[in-house]
Amino acid sequence: MSFKFNIQETIEKELSYGFYSVYILGGHHIDANPDFYIQIINIETNKEVDLKEKSLKLRDFKFGKKAVKFYSFEIKKHGKFKISVHNYYDIIVKDSMLEVFPFPFLSMSRFLFSKVLGRSREKLTLNDIEIAIV
Repeated sequence: MSFKFNIQETIEKELSYGFYSVYILGGHHIDANPDFYIQIINIETNKEVDLKEKSLKLRDFKFGKKAVKFYSFEIKKHGKFKISVHNYYDIIVKDSMLEVFPFPFLSMSRFLFSKVLGRSREKLTLNDIEIAIV
């Protein structure tokens, strides 16, 4: 079972037992503060599912969008779960993971590359960022 939702939403879904991955959709470059987290709670037992943050953030495509694998978790018993995202306000999602000349003395090169790369370095709005669970 795969599904997606906006980062600002809290949803309730039935999940079967098995292994799942959590992806952030919208780009291949993610900057999240240390306070950012996703919480999955079994509604019947009120127990929280243990999410494991991926140290190596794998890039992929999910639901036709660029995605970064952020967490993985295991559901041991079928049930209904509440899924919410916390401290997402300052998350930065960009189309490309390439940095373009971070040095100020290369401002002309930065200007030229920003014209060539265009939207690839623009930050997505919160309305454009989604979470996928697959």
